[in-house]
Amino acid sequence: MIKISQALYVRVALSIAIVAIVVTLVSSTLSYYSGFKEKKNTNYLLVQQLAQTMGKTAAIAAYLNDRELSQEIINGLLSNDLVQGASLEGEANAKGEMELFIASGSTNKKNEAVLIKLIHPFIEGSFIGVLAIYPDDKFIEQQAKSSLIKEFLLMLIQSIVIAFFVSLVVRKWLTQPIQNLTDSFATIDPTNPETMTMLEFKQSKRDEISRLTHGINALMHELKLTISNEQSLRKKTQELEAKFRLIFEQASAGICLLDDNNIITTFNPAFKHYFTVPGEEELSTLHFPALLNNVDELQSLLADIRCDKNPPQATLDIECKVGHKTIWLHCLFVRLTEQREAKRNAHQEHLVEVILHDVTERAEREFQTRFEADHDPLTGLLNRRAGEKRLKKALRECIKHNEHLVLMMIDLDKFKPINDTYGHEAGDKVLIEIAHRFKTLFHEKNDICIRLGGDEFIVAQQIKTYDKTATQQKANALLNELKHDINIAQNKTCAVGASIGIAVSPNDGNELVALMVNADNMLYHIKETGRGKTAFYDDIKN
Repeated sequence: MIKISQALYVRVALSIAIVAIVVTLVSSTLSYYSGFKEKKNTNYLLVQQLAQTMGKTAAIAAYLNDRELSQEIINGLLSNDLVQGASLEGEANAKGEMELFIASGSTNKKNEAVLIKLIHPFIEGSFIGVLAIYPDDKFIEQQAKSSLIKEFLLMLIQSIVIAFFVSLVVRKWLTQPIQNLTDSFATIDPTNPETMTMLEFKQSKRDEISRLTHGINALMHELKLTISNEQSLRKKTQELEAKFRLIFEQASAGICLLDDNNIITTFNPAFKHYFTVPGEEELSTLHFPALLNNVDELQSLLADIRCDKNPPQATLDIECKVGHKTIWLHCLFVRLTEQREAKRNAHQEHLVEVILHDVTERAEREFQTRFEADHDPLTGLLNRRAGEKRLKKALRECIKHNEHLVLMMIDLDKFKPINDTYGHEAGDKVLIEIAHRFKTLFHEKNDICIRLGGDEFIVAQQIKTYDKTATQQKANALLNELKHDINIAQNKTCAVGASIGIAVSPNDGNELVALMVNADNMLYHIKETGRGKTAFYDDIKN
C-alpha cells in the first residue's frame, strides 16, 4: 500500500490533481457519449451530401444506359472511406427487364442505404433509376471514437497542466506559508517560554496568512507572559506550600480540620501525639467531640461557630482524659470562610480549624495559685474572702430554688491556753486536726468549710428541706468530734471544745451579712452563758 506524505503541500497538490482527473474523466465520458452520436450523424450527413453530388451524373448515366459511366460513378463513390458499397439501377423496360444495374462493394444492409432517386434530365417528375450508397458503419464509428479519444487526451493533459500550475500557485501563496508557520511552531516548547519567539512574516503584506501570523504573534506574546507569570506564581506557591507543610507537620501545636459532621479530616503529628497513648498508632475516634470527652458542649460550640451571625472564632480550655492521663488543652476554633466575596453554595461544607495547645502545666499552676488564693494555707479550708464569695453564691441558689442554707458560726474553746502553754507550733497542729475533722463530717458537694481567722470557723450546708432536729444532731456530732484528744507532741495530747451559733436562711435572713451577724450573736450568747453548746437564732425569736 502506497503511503502518502503528510506534508500539506503534497496533499493539496494530490487533491487538486485527483479532482482535475476526476472532473476530466467525468466530463470526457459525458462528452464521449453525447459526441459519439453527433460524429456518426455528421459522417452520415457527409454520405448523403456525397450522394446528392453524384445524383445528376448518375441520372445522365441511367438515361444513356451507359454502363462504363455508371461503373466510374460507382468506383468514385467507393473511393471514399465513408462508403462500403454502392449500386445504380435503371428503370425496367416495357418487358419488365432491368436495362441497367451496376453494383460494387458491400450492399447487404439495404435498410441503412442512402437512396437517391434519379430524375429524367429533360422531363421533370419522371424517375429513371435509383442510386444507393451504403455507409461504412465500422469506419464511421472508428473515426468518431478516434476523434473523441484525441479530444479526451487533450482535455486530460490540459487538466493536468492546469492542476500542476494551480498547485504551484497554492504552494507559493498558501501551503508554503502554512508550512513555515508549522516549522516555526515545531520549535516552540510550551513549558519553556524562552522558545516562544515571534514568527517571521512580511510586514508589507496584508493577506490572510500575514494577518494570521500577526495575530498568532500577539497571542503568543500574551501567552508567554501568562506562562512566565504562572510558572513564577507556581514556584512561589510550591515554596509556600513546602513551608506551610513544614510548619503544619512540625508545629508543636495540634492542628486538625473538621467537616460538617465534626469528623476530623486532617491532622498533624502533634495532634495525634496528644490523643494517642504509648503503644497505639491510631486515634481512638475521628469524631472530635467524643475524642475530647465533651460531646454535648463541643457540638453546641461548633454549631455556634458555623453560624455566620456569630464571631468566626472561639477559645475554650478543656479537661481531657487520654488513657490514664488527664491533660488540659487550650482550644482555638476558627470558622474557615471563602476569601472571595462569593455567596456560599447551599451544599458547601462549613469547615472548622482547631488549634490545640497542651496547657496542663499552666492549668495546674493556675489551680494551685487559685487554691492558695482561696484557701487558708494552714488548714486548707476556704479563707474569709473566698468563703464569703462561696456563701453568697450558695445563698443565691437557695433563694432561687427555694432551699435553705444552714450557717454554723464556730469558735474553739480552750485554744488560747494551748498556744500559751505549748507554743504556736502545737496550736497549728490543733488547727490542722480540727479542719480535718470539719472536712470529715462535712464532705458533701454542697457543704462549705471556712476559716475566718484565728480559731473562728464557719460550716455551712445547702439543703433542700430544713429539719432542725437533724441540724441539731449534726452540730452535736461536730462538738463531740472536736472534744477528742489531739496529739501535739510525743506523748503529749490536748483537747479543745467549741461553741456553735446557728442561723438558717431564709428564716433568719436573706442576706449573708444578716445571717453571719445572727449566727455570731448566738455564738457570743453561748460564750456568755456557758461554753461547749449550740444555739439557734430562732430560739431567741421565739
